[in-house]
Amino acid sequence: MTDHSADRRGELIAAALVGELTARESAEFERMRASDPTIDAELAELRALTGQVSGRPEWLDATPSDGLRDAVLAIGAGGGVDSRELGDGDRATPAGGQAGADDADGPTGAAGSAGAVGSTGTAGSADADGPAGAADSPDAIDARNGADETGGRGEADEADEAPVTPLRRPRFGGAMLAGIAAVGLVVGVVGGSFLPRPETPPPVGDPGTLGAVEPVDFQGEPVGVEIDGSVVAHTWGTETLLTVNGLPSGEFYSVVVVDAAGEDVGSGTFLGSEVEINCAVNAAALREEVTSVEIRAESGDIVASAALPRVEG
Repeated sequence: MTDHSADRRGELIAAALVGELTARESAEFERMRASDPTIDAELAELRALTGQVSGRPEWLDATPSDGLRDAVLAIGAGGGVDSRELGDGDRATPAGGQAGADDADGPTGAAGSAGAVGSTGTAGSADADGPAGAADSPDAIDARNGADETGGRGEADEADEAPVTPLRRPRFGGAMLAGIAAVGLVVGVVGGSFLPRPETPPPVGDPGTLGAVEPVDFQGEPVGVEIDGSVVAHTWGTETLLTVNGLPSGEFYSVVVVDAAGEDVGSGTFLGSEVEINCAVNAAALREEVTSVEIRAESGDIVASAALPRVEG
């Protein structure tokens, strides 16, 4: 059988956890705690858990150093190698070409970095084989190297001037994340999806035992009507659980409990339906005061009634 008070129990625990109980709810919660010792343990566990979440460290801003920025830019400009770590000769070699015979194309020959050009000779070493051969002068070599270095520095300068996008920090800081986590815990409690915990079986005992479901036998139902019911004793009164089939759709019915003095105490009302009715109603009368439960039509006529055994207070 469904525990109809479970949802209300979760609502009150969640409200107590965040300090949002009204005066009426506080009184109701105190009565519920008196009848259910597990509430205090669960509340303490939830408070400890939310405290752990809210105690997480906050986000710390960390700005990259200038040295790290320059190193990253240099690596990107050098194709994976920091160009500033290369010597003048290393940077000049690709632009200056290969030396010697590797570059000789014909009878006149093209000299390499240290080769000579002659009218009848081929590119070889610094020695000229023909009367017109002459080695590259130091000024020519320096001019070539200077041009290469100028080109290399230009690319690096352009890379240095490229805009740098700063690292983005997370949208939420540590305190905000802790708050969101705490709210999620509360929502889990209210929605019944909190950390799984073993189902607590309802108490079992004699009539009048707090929380125990006590079946009752309704008598006098009209032909075609079936009514099954139970009562549950609480510290705040008596709960009646009903399953009803066959009452005319749309008709008004009330549930009352009758005490030892013959006084009626209202429990609740419902409408007849073509489908099965399952409902729970409550009366502000203690179980030891109740002698019977009655279902009455709008006219006041008794549709069905169930006598309850006497319970000593």
